[in-house]
Amino acid sequence: MSTPSSAGWYENPDNPEELRYFDGILWTKNTTPLRKRPHQGPPVVPPSSGPQQRPAGWGPQPHQQTSRPEPRSSSAVQTGLSGQPVLAPYGLRVVAYLIDTLIVGAVSLLLGGWFLWKSIEPVYDRFDTALAAGDIEAMSAAISEARLGYLAAFLGLQLVVLLAYQVFFLKRWSATPGKLAVGISVRRLDRPGPLDTDTAIRRAGFQAVVQALGNLPYASLLGTVLVVMDLVWPIADSQRQALHDKVAKTIVIKGKVQR
Repeated sequence: MSTPSSAGWYENPDNPEELRYFDGILWTKNTTPLRKRPHQGPPVVPPSSGPQQRPAGWGPQPHQQTSRPEPRSSSAVQTGLSGQPVLAPYGLRVVAYLIDTLIVGAVSLLLGGWFLWKSIEPVYDRFDTALAAGDIEAMSAAISEARLGYLAAFLGLQLVVLLAYQVFFLKRWSATPGKLAVGISVRRLDRPGPLDTDTAIRRAGFQAVVQALGNLPYASLLGTVLVVMDLVWPIADSQRQALHDKVAKTIVIKGKVQR
């Protein structure tokens, strides 16, 4: 059976005795029995030599044209589920990503700015002097004296902020503030409705792990490649899923997720 082109009730490809709801992207778990009328032959009328008046309700009257009931289309059955979802354009996703990145960065600086300052405090004056003089070697030497322990603490706090930010808003509204600002949201690929906690954690956790790899000395190249791939993957994907969508089995749609 071919995949329907719009949302509605169709014959279940797994069971021809029932109807199954297709939400525009995937088959849902909602089914209903396919009610079929039993076949009835035409009523038997005793032979008569002349016209005979039939009792009321006994089939169609002579010379009276009957109209056959039109078959119900797939959209004739009303349901409480949302209609066919519209996938969010890539441009809106990029804008939402930039907004969320700015918010996470601002909150991280507010909560962990002290750690960041302590990490660069010993080299601030030396680096500024070397920069003014254009001495590349002196700048490299100044950077090497940064307190890596404080820097690691700041980066770790930033990952915690990112994870908490994503999970809280995805679980609460199925959208981060950036996505809410541009009118898009996140839903499960296999069913409509708001995200559950496990899906929100898997989606945000992948992004946090990729960012953590970008901060590690020997894995930064791999982390950078994964970040770029995650950003551009929806361009060529048929369902516009990023890599973190693949991991969490989610899609990003226009509008709010129906509860």
